[in-house]
Amino acid sequence: MTFRNFLRSSALIMLTAFFTQSCIESDNTTGSGLLPGEHVLDVNTISIDLPVQMKQSDSLHTVYSGSLLFGTYNDKDFGPTSTSCAFQFIPTEQGLSYGENPEPNSLKLYISVSDQNFFYEEEEFIPQNIRVHKLLTELDSTFNYNNSLTDADFSQNSLEVSGNVYFGGDSLVIELSDEFARELLSTGDEERDSIALYVKQMKGLYITADPQPGSIEKGRINITTPDNIYMTLNYRHTDASEGIDKDSTISFYTSGDLVSINRFDHSSDNLETEDASEKIFVEGLAGIKPYIDFRQVRDSIIDWASSTNISDPGNIIIIKAEIQLPFEYPEDYTRLNYYPSQMFLCTRNSSDTSQNSAYIYEPLSDISYTQSNGEINRSLRYYSFDVSSYLHGVIKGNYADNYLKTYIAPIYQVSDYYSSSVYYYFQNAFYSKAVLNGTGSYRNPKLILTYTTMPE
Repeated sequence: MTFRNFLRSSALIMLTAFFTQSCIESDNTTGSGLLPGEHVLDVNTISIDLPVQMKQSDSLHTVYSGSLLFGTYNDKDFGPTSTSCAFQFIPTEQGLSYGENPEPNSLKLYISVSDQNFFYEEEEFIPQNIRVHKLLTELDSTFNYNNSLTDADFSQNSLEVSGNVYFGGDSLVIELSDEFARELLSTGDEERDSIALYVKQMKGLYITADPQPGSIEKGRINITTPDNIYMTLNYRHTDASEGIDKDSTISFYTSGDLVSINRFDHSSDNLETEDASEKIFVEGLAGIKPYIDFRQVRDSIIDWASSTNISDPGNIIIIKAEIQLPFEYPEDYTRLNYYPSQMFLCTRNSSDTSQNSAYIYEPLSDISYTQSNGEINRSLRYYSFDVSSYLHGVIKGNYADNYLKTYIAPIYQVSDYYSSSVYYYFQNAFYSKAVLNGTGSYRNPKLILTYTTMPE
């Protein structure tokens, strides 16, 4: 009994000591006098309406695109779009002799289709007439851009033996004319022994698809790669000196090391406008895109700064600059599946400093600062872009005019297996569509600026 009372007394003493030590008053003003009042920075947020336009993003450079596209699509907003491709080819072996008096038996073109583009599932297997044409122009270094090809660069007579209907399977076999096969067999020893001379003589092939009949609003774009295209030529030849009279086969191939190029023909240029008040469209490939001239944005920020007694916009410190492009759910919600999963601001700049440099669309470097930068938010119904670093440079006047002209376009990521680095590129291999809210909408495009200012 005595032992228990002792424990209770000890516990009471310890509890009393705990509360006595815990009742220490805090002085929240400690250190407040060390920072002068004029150096206390207030953080504020403003929302600025964005002057979004719509422009064509034509002349896409082919760099970073190893895909070849052929097919057509007819959209109610964009009208008809066609994709076609051209590529060089060479024999699998150089220096081969084709024998005496070679005469073709058959020439077949094989295409393995690696992917397809369509907006509704029922379009996956629609019939398409595929055409193959002979190139008349060599694909040299002047063909830096998609859409560099014109109708004058290929023969208007197609090479397929008969109408070739493609129903969207994983492969396509097209029988080509004996006349073209004889051209292949007529190449000289010098051309057969040199890749440069061979492609200079034979030029290459051009693949396209017939447009959808009438006003049918659907289609399909087929995607392959140079490594997935080859030809086989079976022919009969004689060799009198050895008493040979037999059939032989030659194979031809193309690859990423040879020149290939895509051509995109869009009908959406009538949607170009400086006042996208109702709807803002995003069209894939070289189609219509949202366009923001950040010279106008900079002027809006300067006007706002002047109205709030910020005499020098250079004193603005940007904590976060976020662009929001809202959209509404389409009537058919499944169409959201074909909205780009990630978009970002891209500028068209020179790839290097040489006189022969190509101009390519590249995403702003801000995209790499946030993992989900530019991704679609389906629950909040907007695309969000963090452009804090870029806008800081815009306000400071650090960029040339061409770097202030931006297109909002789909982009894609490539990861380096060895370094784990992630690279972002303008997506010019998939056809996509998104409908965003216009500048006159209740939920309109905004620049949300969180900032503070340095004391003047």
